[in-house]
Order: sequence, then C-alpha cells, then structure tokens
Amino acid sequence: MRIDSRDAPTHTEVETIDGRRVAVKLVVNRRARRVSVRIDPVRREAVATAPSRRALRQAVQFAAERAGWIASELARLPQGVLLAPGAVVPLRGVPHLLMYEHGRGAPRIEADDVPRLVAPAPDPALFESRLLRFFKDQARQDLAVRVAVHAATLGVTPRRLQVKELRSRWGSCNVEGVLSFAWRIVLAPPFALDYLAAHEVAHLKEMNHSRRFWGHVRCCVRDYERGRVWLQEHGCGLHAVGLAR
Repeated sequence: MRIDSRDAPTHTEVETIDGRRVAVKLVVNRRARRVSVRIDPVRREAVATAPSRRALRQAVQFAAERAGWIASELARLPQGVLLAPGAVVPLRGVPHLLMYEHGRGAPRIEADDVPRLVAPAPDPALFESRLLRFFKDQARQDLAVRVAVHAATLGVTPRRLQVKELRSRWGSCNVEGVLSFAWRIVLAPPFALDYLAAHEVAHLKEMNHSRRFWGHVRCCVRDYERGRVWLQEHGCGLHAVGLAR
C-alpha cells in the first residue's frame, strides 16, 4: 500500500495466508515509541499505530505480517446480539428473553425460569427503539440512586447525569461536573454499576487516576475492585449487545 504522509489514510486492509481480507484502522500517535498493532474489543476492530505519518508504511507492513493473528483475535470477540425478539440479553446481570407484543404499553418483565422482557409496540419495526429507551431509562434510574449516595459520601454535587451511547468508555466526568454513562452498564450486575457510579463521582474530587482518586472510590465502595475487574473481563460482551455481526 502506498502511503502519502501529506494525506495519511485512516484505514487499510491486510490479507491472511488463506486469502481473507481484514480491515485495519490506522492511527498516528506521536507519543508512541514504535509501530504496534492491537485489537480494540469495544469498537471491534484492529488498530495499527505509528509514531508519525512517515512511519505509517511500517505500521501497515507490521499489521500485514500479523494478519492471521488479527483475524483470529477478531473472531474470538463475542458475537453481536441484536435487540430483537427471541434474543437473550442480560438486565442487571440476569439473562432475559426479549419478546415483542403488539400494543402501546410500557415494557414489562414476566417471571419465568428465564425472565421475559416484553416490549409492546404498534409495529415490530419499533421494537428496538422501545427497548433501547427502556434500557436507558432503567440505567438512569439506577445510576441516579447510586450517584446520589456516593456524592453525599464525598461531599460533592454533580451538575448533571446523562445516559447515552458510549462505545470507547463506560463513563466520564467533565470539568463542569457533568457525569456521562454508557447505557449498557444496566446490563451488568448491580455491583459493577455501583463501582462505575463511584468512579465517576470520585472524579468530581480528583480529575485523574492518582492514589488519592482511588482512595475516594474506596470510600464509596470498599470492594470496588470487584466491579472494576468484572467490567474488564465481561465488558466486551456487554458492548456487543445491540450490534449486528
């Protein structure tokens, strides 16, 4: 592939030994010391990084030499799960069977060996949007409770809480005190959501990940490592919910 450093591409393709072509995102990071290739499990893509535009050619070659590994690692990512009738999706850590019902009522949960999450809609085409709204509302309710508790513990006051589509991170806190969370956190067990709420509230005290910051998190959730590790190990699967593959 020809690389023009004045007009650097953002993506390329590499070919495996058996002829499969794999897309690779190209990134220039001037803090990088060398070219590298990694898998971004959240965005579900391979990323080749170069320390300069001039070094992009080497990054592409480096990725090409590892095409088989890239294809293998991407194949190991959890399958995407559509928000469609018949799919099984977790809610607060418990698997639920998604079911469509013709109507206009609010989504409801029906008890069973595998609980059923029934989402009424006047048209099947609206099923996904109804479910998405339900998940966001549930996440907002759960987060509002835990954020309030942790804010009181640390003596801080968030300016606003918002739940949205976040793919690169689970949450954030900006300098204005606005806390943002990925709606998919409501799919996780409550202790993981609680850890995330404490994490972002702690940023109202320390906008970094220093020892003092983690001390604030521990004041809110003594066993915060449990939630942190759970998201590290299972977060990729949650991010696959709502995605086709």
